[in-house]
Amino acid sequence: MSNLADKTEYRALSINARMVKDFERLHCLEMSATDDWNASGARNLLEGIIESNGYKINYDRRKGHRPLLKDDNLLKSNHNYTR
Repeated sequence: MSNLADKTEYRALSINARMVKDFERLHCLEMSATDDWNASGARNLLEGIIESNGYKINYDRRKGHRPLLKDDNLLKSNHNYTR
């Protein structure tokens, strides 16, 4: 499936981001409750991978925009500022 590494590369995260965006297209389609539950779980897992690597999904659809944004809130919360 993939090559294991110490850190997930940006390209893998951006592919996950595109998959999460594709899940958005399901909202107007009919699905059984079980299938909707499982699809939502899969979407949440993919989003969790992205967030755990310090990024968030960029939903801006304009051409030329990156699929991921650095999550500044996550970076700030991970710092231990002392004086």
